[in-house]
Amino acid sequence: MDRDVNRRWWWAVCAIAAAGLALRFVCSLGDLWFDEAWSAAQARDALTPIGVFTGINQDNNHHLNSLWMQMVGFGAWPPLVRLLSILSSSAGILVAAKIAEPRGRMTMLVTALLFAFSPMLVTMGSEARGYASMTLAMLVAILFIDRWLAGDMAWRRPTTVALCFFLGAFSQLTMVFAALALAGWPFFVLWKRSGFQTAVIETFKVFWLPMLTLAGVLGFVLLAGRLAGTGFRFGSYDPFALDQYLRGVTTAIGYTVGIPWQAIWPIGYVLLLLAAAPFWGASRMALYRIAIFGFPFLLAVLHAGNVGHARYYMPALVPLLLMLGEMVGFGLEKADWKRIAAGIGLAVMLAGSLYCDYVLAIDQRGDPGGPVREMMARAPDGAKMLLDRDTGAAATEVAAARRRYKLQIILGRCDPEARFLLIDRFQGEALPSSPDRCTAHFVLIAQHRMRSLSGSNWNLYERRQ
Repeated sequence: MDRDVNRRWWWAVCAIAAAGLALRFVCSLGDLWFDEAWSAAQARDALTPIGVFTGINQDNNHHLNSLWMQMVGFGAWPPLVRLLSILSSSAGILVAAKIAEPRGRMTMLVTALLFAFSPMLVTMGSEARGYASMTLAMLVAILFIDRWLAGDMAWRRPTTVALCFFLGAFSQLTMVFAALALAGWPFFVLWKRSGFQTAVIETFKVFWLPMLTLAGVLGFVLLAGRLAGTGFRFGSYDPFALDQYLRGVTTAIGYTVGIPWQAIWPIGYVLLLLAAAPFWGASRMALYRIAIFGFPFLLAVLHAGNVGHARYYMPALVPLLLMLGEMVGFGLEKADWKRIAAGIGLAVMLAGSLYCDYVLAIDQRGDPGGPVREMMARAPDGAKMLLDRDTGAAATEVAAARRRYKLQIILGRCDPEARFLLIDRFQGEALPSSPDRCTAHFVLIAQHRMRSLSGSNWNLYERRQ
């Protein structure tokens, strides 16, 4: 009887995962935006799979994602280009539910809902980047470590964790920070249970191979850059700034829980949740404290760069959702005010998440293929286009390749035959007041303003005599 009940609950989880898969597919229909298109161009220019590992020595190269992009081809159907992320993120829903299963069926169901509809995971799970596959690797590692710490030695598998670190790091290098949290978690648990010496010995036994594997991946990436003569480079590197750091953290939290308000209060909200979590059924407090608090705090202490990008906080956001799943599931199983509070919290998060997901599906990352469609309507046989700066080159080139449109992009020089002008800006950057270029006058014919987490704003102009 109990087996039949569990089967029904898992059918419900599978239905949620199927809904999450469908949602990610819908959100993947638009053209590739800047980061994705840049990766696609790099994968094309690398020519061979070996070139992906040895020739693109830059943080924009998420190796497994670049291999997939190279395999499907430049200008392929966007959902196909994003298929690795779609499947990885959808599988992550099931793994997260499996992690939550021992804490109760309600916790399992709530966790599946949060992972299926969190705007951050939907965005990363419908985008041709490495964050979704890294998240899946992190979740699988959490599953094995969690079961091992619960006393089931069959889950104590250093080789499996090493494989997760290997695939996670070749998906996205922020797996390094996830690995530190994953290793610190059992150390503190075992220290509390059996003493410092036992914790050191047992943690070493389990994690020496995964950490060696991770060091090997990092060493390979750095050596490849050195042998190429370029070193490992950053596509763009913004020095640490407090306002950028706060914006990155609050955006990451807001899009994870479905309340993307640009204010400082989400940080205080998460700190309060961390303090209350032990009293609300959360069981992996060492992991949650290291990942959710320790990782962002470490970035601030080290004054790391690029801290304004919300996606860089994925190693903290995955444990945050697991913690919320435990807390809400615990509250819903009570018969007092905690059930009401948990129900309201879940309703708010799901309503906000679904709205953000709707905006992403409609916005399609700022519709980066829009300029090509507009030019095709006015010049179906092909056109020359002036580009305001190189950030719009790859996305426009990919969109044109997908439609087999003959588009010549002119950057950094004038051409009297150029009929169109494209100006793109990221969120927070102002568009120029005057569109005139090369002594020619251009008038606005189309524009788009992004409303989702990823994307850019753009104006398209046409030359007038």
